[in-house]
Amino acid sequence: MWTLSVWLTEAVTSIYEALAIPFFLIYLKGTPFLPIMLRLMGIKIGKRVFLDTSDLTEFDMVTIGDDCALNTDSGPQTHLFEDRVMKIGKIEIGDQTSIGAKSVVLYGSKIEKNCQIEALSLVMKGEKIPEKTNWSGIPIKIQ
Repeated sequence: MWTLSVWLTEAVTSIYEALAIPFFLIYLKGTPFLPIMLRLMGIKIGKRVFLDTSDLTEFDMVTIGDDCALNTDSGPQTHLFEDRVMKIGKIEIGDQTSIGAKSVVLYGSKIEKNCQIEALSLVMKGEKIPEKTNWSGIPIKIQ
């Protein structure tokens, strides 16, 4: 928690959340321009992606497939502090997947194509969600 790499990561996140989001990216939410801007920052985003959230950090750790929707204030959370240790992992969201409003996907997760995560749900770290399934709850359960 007290290493230079953690402090640098948190500095980038703080600048992003304190400057880039409120002064620029918030105005692009829900438009085709937000995915373009986030691609420039290093996020792998497919075609025809709807983003009504800018809550994405560790830009090189997120992959979003084609025809996806990340709804209002949902977000992939690529890091957590556990016992004063920063743990980071990739998140993969497959094609034609919808993440509901205010849902969180924790690091190390892989959501395969054509899945739906309902609003206010939590995908736990390291979960593998099989294709063509619907999930909801905290933590998620299949519907």
